[in-house]
Amino acid sequence: MAIAEKTICSFAMAASLLLAQAPAPSAGNSTEAAPAALVGLEVVAVDSSGQPVTDLTADDLKVTDQGKPEAIVCFRRNQAEVASLKPGEYSNRSAAPHHSAVVLFDLLNESKTDVLDVWHGLDRLLPQIESGDSLYFYILTMEGTLNAIHAIGTSADDHTWNQQVAKVLDKTMKGAVHARPLGMNDEECAKKTYVALETLGNQLAAFPGGRDIIWITNGIPNVWNPKTPCNGDWVDCALYVPHLAVTLDRDNAAVNPLSYTSNPDPGVARDIEFMASLTGGKAYFQKDLPVVLKQVAQDAATSYSIAYEPSPDNWDNKFHKVRVTCERKGVKLQAKQRYYAYLDNRPAATKQQTAVGAAYHSPFDAAEVGLRATVTPSAGIPKSLHLEIRINPADLLLREQLGHFADTLTFVSADLGATGPIGDPTVSSFNLDLTREQRDGVMKEGIPIAIDHPINDSIQKVRLIVLDQASNAVGSLTFPAGTARK
Repeated sequence: MAIAEKTICSFAMAASLLLAQAPAPSAGNSTEAAPAALVGLEVVAVDSSGQPVTDLTADDLKVTDQGKPEAIVCFRRNQAEVASLKPGEYSNRSAAPHHSAVVLFDLLNESKTDVLDVWHGLDRLLPQIESGDSLYFYILTMEGTLNAIHAIGTSADDHTWNQQVAKVLDKTMKGAVHARPLGMNDEECAKKTYVALETLGNQLAAFPGGRDIIWITNGIPNVWNPKTPCNGDWVDCALYVPHLAVTLDRDNAAVNPLSYTSNPDPGVARDIEFMASLTGGKAYFQKDLPVVLKQVAQDAATSYSIAYEPSPDNWDNKFHKVRVTCERKGVKLQAKQRYYAYLDNRPAATKQQTAVGAAYHSPFDAAEVGLRATVTPSAGIPKSLHLEIRINPADLLLREQLGHFADTLTFVSADLGATGPIGDPTVSSFNLDLTREQRDGVMKEGIPIAIDHPINDSIQKVRLIVLDQASNAVGSLTFPAGTARK
């Protein structure tokens, strides 16, 4: 992505005391402060009846990492925050969070005695799913390759593909049901399985919101690492599992194993539970697929995103056990219970440019940082939009320093035409410096920014991007440019 450092036309801060202009991030600038190394968790909370608990606060939750208490520094409800918008108002959180799911029918690790039953069960169950929107379906073949029945990236308008999928599934299965190829050992089986899960996670990462892999399997393949002495279980000691954990964590994709085994084994069930806890998913046994999909979608729509900042020596390239508990009685939590403490040595500027670039090129808006904007024609400036923008400070990592709360924000505005971006985006960076009173004030109203943004007849949409340099969290908001032409 090419980013030009320019002065935003007619830029004016609605609260100029809060912000001072700072250097914009540059790939060659090694003096940028490194983003905090945060551990992020998606937390699902339900009551004793299994109903979502949607009114928790950060004070209700406690986190320990390797038994050590950690302070929650970021807390967000993954729910729609704007009930209604007036004409000319836009928000990246005005609707329920987007959710994407992919079903992986794993022939490579499925019991031979169960394959036919599961196959014919899917023929019956797939048409019962209410909508095929943002739902995808793959088979992991006996050769360890992914065979798409309904591929990720297929037209979003195809909501009913699952109604007619039985014939496609049957045709594919008739050519896929056979023995594992000769010479494929356990290590190759585990590697191919994990590569398939990573591939699906990487592809789901293009979508906003919750991302779930429903993995229909009869067991978790693993091979112990002979080069590393280990006293733990297979999660700590198996080959390829660290890479899988880091990849799915970056993709924010949860694995939900679903077993239809007719002869459950306690050891297999334990391994399936371990895999779910590694990614924040949930293990399901003998549950109908439509029920599972409905549950993971509900969990995504009512979950919480939290993060904590462990000490620098935490990043030791080992698995860590993490525990989230609730101070409120009767609340049951679901969150990942392990993560791989991978040390990411990339320069800070590289991390920031990667985050901004992903938001710039994505067809969807990012909602890690909440943004609202009121768009009107600029007074006295032809073909220009006046933007009153509010940034949600609760989504920023505001560090307290001598009684003030500080952060640095990168602000980007970009123009979009019929075929994509027009010109270079405009980028500025601002230091945020709040007294406690100012922080409390913007927590209610948002951090205000006012700009006049010029457009021309070829510009159809405008995209705003805000990056929190302290955490690398990003928010983006895209709206039509037609207001200025009215």
